[in-house]
Amino acid sequence: MTHRLSRFKSVCWIILYWFEFMNLSVVVVVEVMSMVETGRGGSFQDAIKIFKMLPCIGFVLLAMMKTYKMVRCRNIFENIIYEMRDMWNTDSIDHDERQLIGSALRSLHFMVKGFYFCNNLLLVTFCSGPFWEMVKRYTGHENEKYLQLFYWLPFDPLQPGYYEVMLAVQTWHSILTIWANMGGDLLFVIFLSHITLQFDLLSVRIKKLIYVPHDDQLLETYPLGLDSAAYLEKYRLAMETFSEMDWEDYYAKEIAEIVLRHRALIRLSGDVENVYKVALLVNFINSSVVLCFCEFCSIVVEKWNEFGYKSFLATALSQMWIMCWYGQQLADSTERLSHAVYNSGWYKAPKKIKRSLLIMLLRSQKTVYVTTCGFSNITMASYSNIIKTSWSYFTLLLNIYIDSDEKQQPR
Repeated sequence: MTHRLSRFKSVCWIILYWFEFMNLSVVVVVEVMSMVETGRGGSFQDAIKIFKMLPCIGFVLLAMMKTYKMVRCRNIFENIIYEMRDMWNTDSIDHDERQLIGSALRSLHFMVKGFYFCNNLLLVTFCSGPFWEMVKRYTGHENEKYLQLFYWLPFDPLQPGYYEVMLAVQTWHSILTIWANMGGDLLFVIFLSHITLQFDLLSVRIKKLIYVPHDDQLLETYPLGLDSAAYLEKYRLAMETFSEMDWEDYYAKEIAEIVLRHRALIRLSGDVENVYKVALLVNFINSSVVLCFCEFCSIVVEKWNEFGYKSFLATALSQMWIMCWYGQQLADSTERLSHAVYNSGWYKAPKKIKRSLLIMLLRSQKTVYVTTCGFSNITMASYSNIIKTSWSYFTLLLNIYIDSDEKQQPR
């Protein structure tokens, strides 16, 4: 996103993006038309067919929204990347900060790889069915042709020639949709991960701000005692030469830098929310319905050895989980700032510095959240609510299906 392209390449990429955007727009239109035509049948089997369409339409709409925001708000994305890059200072990182960075980056690497694998597994399992049936036909087996996606078309897509073309087109549409969703979600996760890490590094810096000498109350084995020992080793010369006024000036300068960094991180969190809030709102509203229909299709429609909607369900669950997990991590990291202020050696600071630390304590107690247009916070509690809601919808739908099936059975 931060690559500087020539004007010609930039225009080519924009043209390609809008071509594919219109391509997905046509997909939404033909799937909605197919859904309306199917709904005119009125039977429960037609309703099941609609249930299979809805998760696909929801995923396509989300892909369009996320990619549009990435193109429309590119300057905001670039500013977040540049500001986060400038916050890294590898020259003065101590052991605790290095361990914190290593742990956060390893966790992010694991999450990104897992999410990437889950989405590509969905792509393979969802699209491979028609290809596998095609291979079986070429080897002499008799089976019916079918397409994984339901498009309204003015011709029969199962006719020879048309079928192969439509299969390739639908596969390309699936690739576009899944990768666009994955790219938007991973960018959101990476932003929150780095902002969370910077909040945690700020907490470490605050805890080590004030030096407290060891005595009968503060033993060397206590966390603050260990920090004070490291502080004494790092600033031994300053401990011997600085006057009280020098230390007060030093603390005031450090607090000013911490406050500016804190404000910058809050602003960056707000920027991430502003560019994602509409997509997140649609995602949260859509997820309960998508999960419900994926659960229904996995149990009722698909056979035990078919994995298209089962992988769809796993991907939808992982998508919501990874976003809510990092939203929760962001909220927890901002709360840890107030704990860091309280656990620092504030009681040994000059009176003026104590007042500044008190203001910091009050401000840091306000948790920073990423929200869905202000309706709900992106946290694990929200994820739990989505799971419970989708399960309620699913059980209701399953009971309706069982009652309908019993009525159709001959007595």
